[in-house]
This record gives sequence, C-alpha cells and structure tokens, in this order.
Amino acid sequence: MPGEERYTNWKEIGKGGFGEVYSVFDTILKRDVAVKLLKKERCADPASVAALHREVVISRDLRHENICPIHDVYEGPRGVGTVMDLIQGIELKKWQKQNRHRLLETAQDRLTIFKKLSAALTKIQEKKLVHRDLKPDNVFLLDGDPSRTVIIDFGTAMFEHEAKNQKYVIGTPSYMSPEQRETPDKVDGRSDLFTLGVIAYELFSHGVKPTDSLKKTYAGKTPPKIDPASIPYPSSFCAAVPSALDQVIIKLLSYHPQERIGSAEELTKVLDCISLSDPRFADHGKDQSQKQEVVSIPGGTFTMGSNKGGGITMKVHMSGFRMAIYPVRVREYKAFIQATGYSEPPYLNHPIHGKPDHPVVFVTHADALAYAQWAGGNLPTEAQWEYAAKAGRKQPLFPWGDEPFSPGRANLYNESEVTTPVDAHPAGENPYGINDMSGNVWEWCRDTWNGKPHIGTDLGDQDPLYKASTGDKIIRGGAFDSAISQGQCASRHHAPPDKRSRSIGFRLVFTEETPT
Repeated sequence: MPGEERYTNWKEIGKGGFGEVYSVFDTILKRDVAVKLLKKERCADPASVAALHREVVISRDLRHENICPIHDVYEGPRGVGTVMDLIQGIELKKWQKQNRHRLLETAQDRLTIFKKLSAALTKIQEKKLVHRDLKPDNVFLLDGDPSRTVIIDFGTAMFEHEAKNQKYVIGTPSYMSPEQRETPDKVDGRSDLFTLGVIAYELFSHGVKPTDSLKKTYAGKTPPKIDPASIPYPSSFCAAVPSALDQVIIKLLSYHPQERIGSAEELTKVLDCISLSDPRFADHGKDQSQKQEVVSIPGGTFTMGSNKGGGITMKVHMSGFRMAIYPVRVREYKAFIQATGYSEPPYLNHPIHGKPDHPVVFVTHADALAYAQWAGGNLPTEAQWEYAAKAGRKQPLFPWGDEPFSPGRANLYNESEVTTPVDAHPAGENPYGINDMSGNVWEWCRDTWNGKPHIGTDLGDQDPLYKASTGDKIIRGGAFDSAISQGQCASRHHAPPDKRSRSIGFRLVFTEETPT
C-alpha cells in the first residue's frame, strides 16, 4: 500500500497514552522522520481520527523554532498517525530528574527554557490558540540543549472561539489552570500562562509544585483559591532567582486569569529584562546599605507637566545631578537607625513591609530628610523627579515610555496589593536605568504643595523649588494601590508632611560633587 511503500525501516522509539512512536525512513523525501500512531482501538473512532487531522492542520500554522512541526497524516497498514521531524534529545521531565541536584549549576539553563516556552506560547497566542495540555512530558530539549527547547504535542489544542462549546475537562491536573477545571467553556490563552507558571515554579524548586497546583483536585474537588502572597517564592529554593523572577512566576499562578500577566508576548518582554542573581553573593553586602546605587542625570531643558487633557506645561532648565536608581530600602533604613539611634518607624519588622529589599514605608517627610542628610544626599525637588522620570524624552506617558501599563512593568492598581522588592519590575525601568518611578510607593519630594497644576512660573524656570513654612508636601510616582494614571510621569499628588503610610517612601538625589 502507498503508506507502506513510502515509509520503511520502522523502529519503535517510544510509547505513551496515545500509542507508539516510530523512527521511519521517508523514501520520497529521503530522510528519517517520526510517525506517531494512534492506539489501534482508536483508529476506528472517527472523532479520534478527526482530532489527529486537526492537530496536523494546527501545527502547520505554527512554524516556530520552539515548536516541533508536524508535516502530514499517516494512513497505512500500520494504522493512523502523524508524520513529524525525527528529533533527538530528551523530554523536559527527564532532564529535570537528571538535574534535580544541580539547581544552581543549571539555573541559567532553566531560565532559558522558561524564556523559550514563553516565546512558543507567544506564537500560539498569535493564532488565537490554547494548548490546554502543556507539561514537561510535552516539552523536548533537542540534543539535550535548553536553548533548543520545543513543544511537541498539540493533540488537545483548540481555538479560543471554540471554547464556548467545550463541555469536558481536558488537561493534566497538576498543570491545568483553575478555569480548565471549573469552567472549561471560558478557557483562553491565559490558561496556558498559568500552566507555564507551574512549569517555571518546578524548574526553580527541585521539582516542587506550587501550593495552588490542581494535582489533588481532579476527582470533583474545587480548585483552591490560594493567595499568591502565601506561595513560597522560587528564590527560597534557588538563590540565583532574582526578586523580579519571583514576582513573574507568582503572578502567573494567580487564581483569576485577569490577575495574571496578560499575554505571552508581554511575558516574553518582561523575561527579556531579567537576568539571574549571582548566588555567590546572595548573603553578602546587604549590611553595607548606606552605599547608594546612582546614575548621573545630565543638565538640560525639559517641558514639565503634560498638555494631555488640557494640562498646563512650562519649560524648565535643570542643572545636572545624580539620582538613586531605587527607592530607599528597608535594609538601608535599618543601617541608618543602627548608626544614628534615630527613632524607628512603625512596622519596620513587619512580615511584608519589613522585608529587606522592599521600599521603606511609614516614614514622614522629616524622617526621609533625616536619612538623606545622613547619607549625604537630599530628597529630589519635584522638577528633578519629573526630569529624571522623563529621561530626556519629549513627553513620555510613563517612565518606560508610551506603552500602556501592564503588571510586568509596575506595581500599580493593586497589581500586588502590597509593596514588592524595588527591583521586581525591570521592564518598567526608564532609559536612565532608574527603577520603580511608577508605582510601588509614592516618593516624598522637597517641595511644598502649591495647589497649582504645575510649579508656578513666578518661581523661575532654573532648578525651581517651591518652599513654604506650612502645607502638604509633594509626593510623586503613584503606589501599589494607586490608579494607573497616578503612575504617569507628570502626575502630581500631595500629603501632610507628618503622614505615615504603607504606600509612601522616598529616594535620594545627590549633587555631582557629593561622594556616595
């Protein structure tokens, strides 16, 4: 028969729930390929055969370096199956098992695998597809190389618009999203993102599944609504995991789809900004806190304010200065207290607000000035703050640019409901390399609030600073619980100088002559 004539030299190379996989020689194309056959009892089932044909059609639309292509349908004496590339390598599940005790040594490989799977999901989501059964068994490392990670099975994939007709739970319980279990007719691409979060968590935790995995909920049980804040961070297993990667993975594991990162494309952009910590230094240097990490801001002229929505603007001339790339952290403020005996603000040792790499909060304007004097710096003027945020660009909407807010860029709009580490959102970094200028915490400025849309022109346009003996003080940048608009470069707000809040912190500026 034609199938038998075309494919020769059949050698079984694997088997699974679907059937067997064979290495064969294609006599027409003159190359070795793989044929995955359905189990014999399923070959007579029209629905199973139709699903197999559908898998071929879907795969042919997904040409991507991180997706293994399926070329054709096999129908011959041996049954019904698919014809695909013959790939040499190892399943991710087996690779993880082999490298279980080499977590730090293989941390970069694990991050590479995460990034490659995100890139593959980006392509899948472009086609409005949902994989529905992504898992380590369906991920293959070509020649054992993490940089050549591919997804190898699309037997359960469907288009998003078809989900409304889906009545059955399909997927692997340990990796499926809550909505796959509860409302399969409402599944979309964000379901695959949850699955990828489970895989990423396993990658960086010696194979431990997150506490919100559905591994024990298949038999009619309701998926658990686990607070993401209660899930142990991957960095608690692997010292090379930076806080930014912790936040990304935990975000993907959110129970509600709308609370996850919105798309694989957005996830890929965020991951491109993340690099691993060097575990050799994970426990060193954290007490030498008063040394500031700063960038130089060149002098120049900029338009302060925004004319969007009828706002008022003014030209301002600025001298050069230096600005800290992060808000002052808890560990730095503790060093200040230890060195000076200054009174401790509330909640400095709180389980969340007292975390070493979170911004210090519950500090008054006077507290912030006291720390600044000790550190040899100052609070920024309102003009300095906005000038640094805009980073030499005309009128960027946000510190990162005009792209709209997304969870990977800033801790705004209750994205995390509490503060996060100051380096947790590298995708929101501005061109000067300054982080967290949008969201996480409001930042005290030196200026007194003057009630005008922007600094009054009567104050002059060279390094303006509005002073008054009484009145509220300017705060800038928005906080974790702020509206998205409050995280924009030109947005202004104010607070009483003695106010202590879990959403107000500060950062420092220095003159060019001041050592740091």
